Amino acid sequence: MSSHIRLAGMVRPGPALRKPLSTSYFSTAPPKRPLPVNFFRQPPQSLISRLRQARSYSSGFGEERRIATNELLLKGLVGVNVAVFGYSLYVTEQAKQGHIENFKKYYQNMTLNLKDFKNGYYHQALTSMFAHSGLMHIAFNMFTFYSLGGALAALPVTPGQFMVIIFGSGLAGSLFWLSQEQMKEESGRPSRQRAMGFSGALIGAITVVSCFMPRNQVQLFGVVPIPLWLVTIGYAVYDGYYLNSENTRTAHAGHVGGLGFGLAYYFLKLRRLRYPGSI
Repeated sequence: MSSHIRLAGMVRPGPALRKPLSTSYFSTAPPKRPLPVNFFRQPPQSLISRLRQARSYSSGFGEERRIATNELLLKGLVGVNVAVFGYSLYVTEQAKQGHIENFKKYYQNMTLNLKDFKNGYYHQALTSMFAHSGLMHIAFNMFTFYSLGGALAALPVTPGQFMVIIFGSGLAGSLFWLSQEQMKEESGRPSRQRAMGFSGALIGAITVVSCFMPRNQVQLFGVVPIPLWLVTIGYAVYDGYYLNSENTRTAHAGHVGGLGFGLAYYFLKLRRLRYPGSI
């Protein structure tokens, strides 16, 4: 998530719009520290094949229909992210030409801000998932989501559970970031940051896949094999370490919130699908 968030995370205003936005849920500026690596190659086809052959525990959905529906949802979510990013480029170009009304509406409705949220813009907690600060930001998130999302789609989860994982993780990331902003305000350090990005939902999804298949590997940068359990622990350690840092443009609280939701949903709802008969 970037703040103007990259939530490992905005489109920049033209000359007429001078208030800098911070990008940490999800953002464009080059990070001051290396980001945790999540440029993964597409999961090995054998992994997806094994998942497709797994027993389905969903009710009312045949195996193939369930997976096909999950994959359709995956592609739809990527499409929405790309469409919103395209619109953000359009309104930014309008703003550079002096027509700033649509630009203002976009940022007030599609990015997350504590003051706006308190003033009734509650929908920002979800809509900010689909906004990104720049080309690298959206490419980073969508490449990783589409690569590992195929594994999530092939798990024994229904389309409804698939959407709960995505939106639940994204919402949890937004709320955890808002709570951190509230604590800053109460301690006399108010912030004007705005958060955006799909990272909270992305990390929640990665966490669920890791819980189902902890020893399966992905290719880090397409070269180094790394087990999924280590990916999740790596995110937890990295984001936890920089959680309260004042020198970051990444909304680490958004990442932690998404990861926490993924873990909670797995143990409370999905674990029984991996271990039938367990509670």
